[in-house]
Amino acid sequence: MSVVESVKVPVSDGELYAEIVGSGPPLVMLHAGLLGAGMWDEQLELASDHAVIRYDARSQGRSSTGMVDYRPEEDLRELLDFFGVESASLLGNSMGGATASAFALRYPERVRRMVLSGPGIPPVEFRDPFLLARHREQAEAIEAKDADRYVDAFLRFAVDGPHRRPDEVDPGIRARCREMAMATVRKHHAAAGKMLERDVKAALEQITAPTLLVVGELELSDLHRIAGEAAQRMPEAELVEMAGCGHMTNMENPELFNELTSRHLLG
Repeated sequence: MSVVESVKVPVSDGELYAEIVGSGPPLVMLHAGLLGAGMWDEQLELASDHAVIRYDARSQGRSSTGMVDYRPEEDLRELLDFFGVESASLLGNSMGGATASAFALRYPERVRRMVLSGPGIPPVEFRDPFLLARHREQAEAIEAKDADRYVDAFLRFAVDGPHRRPDEVDPGIRARCREMAMATVRKHHAAAGKMLERDVKAALEQITAPTLLVVGELELSDLHRIAGEAAQRMPEAELVEMAGCGHMTNMENPELFNELTSRHLLG
């Protein structure tokens, strides 16, 4: 694999930490909320067939803290413009899937194909009792200024999920996600800018890019519901369930995830 090059990409009112490696058709990786580009380490092997760009979103990881309201799909547009990429395939998990879907709706001519794992399709309505309980724990942790408790609640819903205890999940995956989430919380706790959402759900039929939707068998019920609806309404979408996985499908079973992704992207 080629050497990974890191760069700071200027965007409106800030900058994004990005990495680029490989050559071929462009592939942009968009991470889950609170994490960062490092969640895609196992997917860097895709750089054998693609020019891979992965980056930390605004107010996440090594990117700058958002102090004014912003649209993440416009950050993605500015990132593609910076690298001189006219169109790219998009690989997104959770929040990254929400950004990818919003970008595909706003700039359809710039999206070749998408792989969306456990995607949020904004606006997201959360109903899962397990998730809502963890959100309450996070709100209490914010009030108490308890970063550890906040991240623990995040790991419970975003890594373990409702069907597993923490000790039933690969400890290496939990440790990596904890490290990334703590780095985000510590650096960006004073963020004043809000991430503005585009109503993608109302216009799913307009997203025509060939899309592979991936959902873990042990995923939250909300994300099963969201992925299922997207698969029904998007004209060129296919839904695949990965057995034995929760939300972090790409980390839990990278061999299968990479095979599914590569097959879809190469058409």
